[in-house]
Amino acid sequence: MKKTYTSFVVILIALIAVNVASRSIYKRFDLTKDSRYTVSKETEKILEQAYKPIIIDVFLDGELPGEFRKLKLETGQFLEEMAAIHPNLKYDFINPIENTSQQEADQITAQLAKSGVKGAVATIQEGGKSTNVTIFPYALVLYDGKTTAVPLLKTVARASTEERVNSSIQQLEYQFADGLRKASQEKTKTVAFLRDSGTLSDLKIRDFIQGVQEYYRAAPFGIEFVTTSDSIQPQQVLESLNKFDLVVDPKPTVAFSETKKYILDQYLMQGGKLLLAADPIVIENDSLSNEEAKAYPLPRKLNLDDMLFKYGLRLNNGLVKDMNHGPIALASGQGRNTQYEAYAWPYYPISKTSLDTSATAQFITKNLEDVKFEYTGTIDTLKNGIKKTILLSTSDRTQVITLPAVVSLNEIGQEINPETYNRSNLPLAVLAEGSFTSAYKNRVKPINLKGNLDQGKDAAIVLIADGDIMKNQVDRGQAQELGYDMRTGQLYGNKEFLMNTINYLLDDTGLIKLRNKNINVPFLNTEKVIDEKFKWQAINVVLPLLFVAGFGFVFLWLRKRKYA
Repeated sequence: MKKTYTSFVVILIALIAVNVASRSIYKRFDLTKDSRYTVSKETEKILEQAYKPIIIDVFLDGELPGEFRKLKLETGQFLEEMAAIHPNLKYDFINPIENTSQQEADQITAQLAKSGVKGAVATIQEGGKSTNVTIFPYALVLYDGKTTAVPLLKTVARASTEERVNSSIQQLEYQFADGLRKASQEKTKTVAFLRDSGTLSDLKIRDFIQGVQEYYRAAPFGIEFVTTSDSIQPQQVLESLNKFDLVVDPKPTVAFSETKKYILDQYLMQGGKLLLAADPIVIENDSLSNEEAKAYPLPRKLNLDDMLFKYGLRLNNGLVKDMNHGPIALASGQGRNTQYEAYAWPYYPISKTSLDTSATAQFITKNLEDVKFEYTGTIDTLKNGIKKTILLSTSDRTQVITLPAVVSLNEIGQEINPETYNRSNLPLAVLAEGSFTSAYKNRVKPINLKGNLDQGKDAAIVLIADGDIMKNQVDRGQAQELGYDMRTGQLYGNKEFLMNTINYLLDDTGLIKLRNKNINVPFLNTEKVIDEKFKWQAINVVLPLLFVAGFGFVFLWLRKRKYA
């Protein structure tokens, strides 16, 4: 009896010890092949730095299509993992327009739109019937009084809803980490947008600027004013420019003065970073708006050849035509009856990768949507000891037209001769990084600058052969999303590529790693489900009954045999 009592006490103490230990020792195991439920170190760092409570409202609730139910499930599971790291993270799934009248739903939708939450129409298919419902594939992150909208549904060009949801699940960690970072972290890096040399207007790069401002402090900057005002000293301009971590030059159209080139050169020698989208060809779609529907592209003289050559780059003004291209939208009709139709246009090459398999190239371009170019030139890389990475290139079916030439809308609909597209994989965007040699070494300097350097510190340049890659379309004075073609309804990856590039140049690589995360999500085949619905219902309902009946029959037979 005493031995039994002792054993009982030991077991009871062991159970209490295990219970106490389980409260203090907590461990989760992710057994998935793609580690989809493992929060990355980058996200953990953001959560650890967010020391205040985090409230997340996810607008994925109520009646949802099957794909969005999967997105809701994956979102909930990931938020559970985040909550396990941050004890003050609370989340909830809500339907903002549930049990509301149409008028109330419209008011709520308008209010959410002001916060960056946009409604979308989805289709529920059940029993061969289709029903349209309004959903809000967003989450709102509230931190320290600041609210940030987190899009959960990624826009993918020419993709089905299932493919979009699959891509969105891959981006879940990135989207939440990105939203939390915007709400919780101060901006430390600075970006200068050059507003001289005939660059694109503020309205035409507004969405790009706003995208940069979500992560960094951005400001306009002018260098050429040194040549037009005696009150501005070049030394002061260089010192002010050196305070910026990155300089962006969006489509200069006027030749650079030697003063501007020298200031930029010395900025690079000091370890600066430069993103230059230079258009070597003079042609716009407006040039085709004449009775002949023809344009005559010419080389654009930017006075950059000697400078780029010293850095190991050459900007070519041969006009690219590519078999892998986007459409051009042309108007028909007048006034309110105007309609736009899309036509294949080989002067709009699209690209999302290159033959460069280096880690840097894959780092920036992995999981990228098609990037659209318009009337672009190409880039040559020259050997000079500087590391070059080709980020984007043409397809393996490319033609380069020597200028001057003629571009005509009459080419639309004409049969393409593949034999004339005999060039391949020509660089369109190149990253050069390392210790550059000054373009003004052993040359007469245009101005006097203190501390002139002939050999620079580690720096980086990204050269893009098309300035329009940064340009957003404008509708009634409102800037559209960068990469969105409002005439054809297609959304290209221009903004994503540029933001990846800027993140890399500013050593802000954590978010790129999250954006490149791969998760394979299996979906049911909807057509197969409908076709084989009865079969699987029969298997799941009838088979268990047959099994129970068979077991009962065998049991009764054995019992009768035993007691017969």
